[in-house]
Amino acid sequence: MQVSEMPPATRDRFARWGETSRRTALAIIAGGEVRDANARFSELNADRGSWSWLDGPHARLRYEDLPQLVRCEAATLAPAPYLSRFERSGQVVEVRLERLDGSEAIAIVHDVTSELHRQRDLQREREALMHEERMHAMGVLASGVAHDLNHALNVIALRVATLRADSQMARSRRTLDVLARVVGDAARIVARLQDLARKRRDRPHDALDLAAVLTGAIEMARTEADTANVRIEADVPPLPLVRGSAAELAHVFGSLLLHAREQMPEGGRVQVKTRVDRNRVLVTIRDAGAGMSEEDLARLFDPFSGVAGETALGLSVAWGVMSRLGGSLQAQSHPGEGTTFTLTFPLAAAPRHKPAQAPRGERHTRRILIVDDEQDNLEVLREVLEMENQRVESVRSGPDAIDLFERGERFDLVLCDVGMPQMSGWQVAREIQRIAPGTQVWMLTGWANEIGEGDPRLRYVHGVLAKPLDLDQLRSLLTTSPGPPAPQPDASTVH
Repeated sequence: MQVSEMPPATRDRFARWGETSRRTALAIIAGGEVRDANARFSELNADRGSWSWLDGPHARLRYEDLPQLVRCEAATLAPAPYLSRFERSGQVVEVRLERLDGSEAIAIVHDVTSELHRQRDLQREREALMHEERMHAMGVLASGVAHDLNHALNVIALRVATLRADSQMARSRRTLDVLARVVGDAARIVARLQDLARKRRDRPHDALDLAAVLTGAIEMARTEADTANVRIEADVPPLPLVRGSAAELAHVFGSLLLHAREQMPEGGRVQVKTRVDRNRVLVTIRDAGAGMSEEDLARLFDPFSGVAGETALGLSVAWGVMSRLGGSLQAQSHPGEGTTFTLTFPLAAAPRHKPAQAPRGERHTRRILIVDDEQDNLEVLREVLEMENQRVESVRSGPDAIDLFERGERFDLVLCDVGMPQMSGWQVAREIQRIAPGTQVWMLTGWANEIGEGDPRLRYVHGVLAKPLDLDQLRSLLTTSPGPPAPQPDASTVH
């Protein structure tokens, strides 16, 4: 049917569509043939390649060209209008078929490729925003949990220290040593929780033998891999030193090797290789699993996406650790080609010649103020310091500490918790420096590894001590050469 043969209403409608949109392809189907079409329809049909359904149960059905597509689809057209999408080499069209008078039908075809790309970009942006919101929520939760756990671990660690110093507990020394080690292990687990939430800001400065750490992780993984019929092939020559923590990196490698094993439920081969590339070390871990799509790959390190299954938390922690170390963790994968993880490590700086350190001063009895709203932490830290022959005072709030300074009292050392009601530790430190400039103030906190080196609040303090406290680090504060002794309080002014 030619346009001139159409009923007047249909002819006017066809003409109107043709005039108002040059991007709309129009065709009339009658008697199983395309009887008439506008120029845009011919343009879409000019490119070669077959058309297929974009999705759905007929996705395998293909049409050689656009006329065949609209003819075949119109042959089964119901009285109600029909709308679907078809794809050809990345190009997507939306086809609307509608019955006209008699047995004729009209096909209205729009190229929606750009629109679809915009929709996908928008969807990715929404997913990224949702991911950031989830990670922020988890970060707040993880930070609070880490803080509370570190507080509890601090009490346990310091109580163990007081027991170890008691001569009557000599027979229990081995048990107490085990408890101290368990507390340290628990603190490292808490730190991994903060890595999961991307909250840590600390960076280890120690150089380590990456080859030794990786080899150890591989040997540990082989025990489980052998039972799953998975063979780990490793090529790990001696490598330059890199910066990092052996415990953290052993966990990173263990998580990646576990993920590789789980991608091959029927068994297979995992290849681990290393090489030096300029000023960095590259480690690749490749499995022979089913691989994954581009969409799944983009969400692999999201612990909430479900893509990584049971290894989701481990992969997310691994990504956080590598980012914090100044390196990177990337994944490449295609369906049917397995997955390859590439870890990049910056080389450790060349060791500098350290000048001879001045000898530490002798252990001095100092006047120390502890500020902490947690009674258990306050009491046990006071006991530890008094065992070191220090003169200790303690208060449970920031305003009480400031009140002591405003009344003229001075201290050689102030140990102040960060998270307190009424006034934070940072506010207390700022006020102390205003009243008594130069006072040594150290923050005590379960959030220590969330405080970056460039944090502007650090200008009010001499440093930050992490909970659970490292007693050797604490003792070093008592043996450094002290400044002028704090004045003794006038008994008449002490209430």
